[in-house]
Amino acid sequence: MASQSHVFSVKEFEFNIRFTAGADPVMDLFHEYPTLRLRNATCTVTENAMWRIDHVDGPADAISTFDEVFLDDDGCNECLDEHRCSGTREYQVLDRRPTARTVYTYHADTDRCRAVPTIVTDHIGDGVVFESERTGSTYRWRVLSPVETSLDPLFDHLESTLRTGVQLDVDHLGGAEPWRDKTQPVFPQ
Repeated sequence: MASQSHVFSVKEFEFNIRFTAGADPVMDLFHEYPTLRLRNATCTVTENAMWRIDHVDGPADAISTFDEVFLDDDGCNECLDEHRCSGTREYQVLDRRPTARTVYTYHADTDRCRAVPTIVTDHIGDGVVFESERTGSTYRWRVLSPVETSLDPLFDHLESTLRTGVQLDVDHLGGAEPWRDKTQPVFPQ
């Protein structure tokens, strides 16, 4: 059995990024279709790449429109700034249903990308775990961090990258609350 060299306490923080109508093409879908919901199943970030699996569900016409907007390799679905990063994106639909999609995203060259996972990982380092959900005008993030660090510089950096029509609201900072009480299954049963 491996011995632990030190005991650490996982910290949790939650925040919302709110979008006004017209500020982001992907979030505009959630404005237009209030029952549309996208949940992140997993998100992994390295120094220069990001992989994620997302599940979206909603009305069939919303899912059809989602395909057109979200699966466009030319647009960054995660960028917060005006410039949108020049990295490359590839999408693969893993599951296709009339009212749902499960999408694998590979995003390379994220070193120039102003997206929540890259900014948080740059600030905290390895070991960060993300949970996110998009509904209505809100992109909610819940993050577990193995590092005890001040988050003020992180939130300042996030706020400084936001384009017009986008706002950051911090909801919770502190110890990790039981995730089983809050976490919903990402994939339908």
